[in-house]
Amino acid sequence: LDQLNSHAQIGVSVTATLETKDNDSSDHNRHADEDQEQLMSQVGSTLGAELKKIIPANTSRLSRFCCPLDEALVECILEINTGNGNGSSSSSNSTSVDLSSSSIDSIVDIGRVTTFELAPYGIYPKTGRTQIGKMKTAPLHAFFTQLALSSGLNISLKKVRGHNGHHIVESSFKAFSRALRNIIDGTCTTNSTHQESVDNTMSAMWGIGSQSFKEGMVLKRGDRSSRTTKETSIDVQVDLDGGARGVTITTGIQTLDIFYENLAKDSGISLFVVCKGDTWVDDHHTSEDVSIAVGKVLNNALGTKAGLNRMWCATAKVGAAEVEVTMDLSNRPCLTHNLSLACAEYVGDMSTEMLDHVLDSLVMNGQMTVHVLELSKGQNDSDDDMKDLANATALAFGKALKLCAAVDPRRAGKTASSKGTLSA
Repeated sequence: LDQLNSHAQIGVSVTATLETKDNDSSDHNRHADEDQEQLMSQVGSTLGAELKKIIPANTSRLSRFCCPLDEALVECILEINTGNGNGSSSSSNSTSVDLSSSSIDSIVDIGRVTTFELAPYGIYPKTGRTQIGKMKTAPLHAFFTQLALSSGLNISLKKVRGHNGHHIVESSFKAFSRALRNIIDGTCTTNSTHQESVDNTMSAMWGIGSQSFKEGMVLKRGDRSSRTTKETSIDVQVDLDGGARGVTITTGIQTLDIFYENLAKDSGISLFVVCKGDTWVDDHHTSEDVSIAVGKVLNNALGTKAGLNRMWCATAKVGAAEVEVTMDLSNRPCLTHNLSLACAEYVGDMSTEMLDHVLDSLVMNGQMTVHVLELSKGQNDSDDDMKDLANATALAFGKALKLCAAVDPRRAGKTASSKGTLSA
């Protein structure tokens, strides 16, 4: 629940008491031996009733957010259930609804869990964990069901990837919290049926001229680095200035140049890269060293990341290739992807294995958690198909980075983390 404080930016405090039992609050697991399904249902119902008071009424909104952890990626989709145009009711009754009632489907102002696909919670054992610490995993479905019913939100939670039970649960609550913040704001990470309204809100919150943009410019974030080895000589400069200084990439590898040009332009950064490398040997040293340098300089430019939006996901389509990148400026670097790279030896003039290495070096040195999902690609595995896949990846990466690096004025310089820091 603390994820709501950190990621939905909503002040939440929940107190659970039993009249027949010692309620010593220093014992964090004092209710562990009670009926957890009943407890979670009551918490979900009560929380949902309070959330309903701040969720926009009489409006149709949809929000989707994926939360990337190094061992899990969960997608949350929220939709305000307007029924017959009424997305909110005056009732704030927090009593749990009887799920066996056959009349639930006829109620238009309550929400529903439309998808709940989180199990198994991890792979050890292969059937998944039955509890995380003292918390049982099975009653989580009851929690979100009752939260949906009383909040008026339709909730979909789906595990995209994940083999660690703790992180699957954590990613679920973070994804829900971020999706909730977006649905309150009227923003979304994906295309919406009300796209014009979403675009206008996104521009007002994060675009050029917004308070976010202005505060970002005041920070004058940037960094420069030069490094020389027997294999490469590299000069890199990054400025988070909305792209005011432009993009210049000269590495001797055209595919690599285009990759970083696309990434920089869609992220709204100015990027200068000049590399002289031993490309007469092959493309390995240049591709790797450039990506290491760009990652390090970008990470330095971002500073402590305090006050930043920190997480976002974005898609890009080039030709038949469509890619989604989900990013977290976490200081816990991890890259996970399902890109179809085994079907061709080269992407233009760069070896395909180096596209994987470029992404890995960039993410690791940029101190990011990044999940790359290939949604579609060309069927012929031709050179053009591979170029489209690489370019779609770069564009989606840039779009996600732009929103992750944006200053969120509401955070007033505080870190978007339940830990309170990204440095430990």
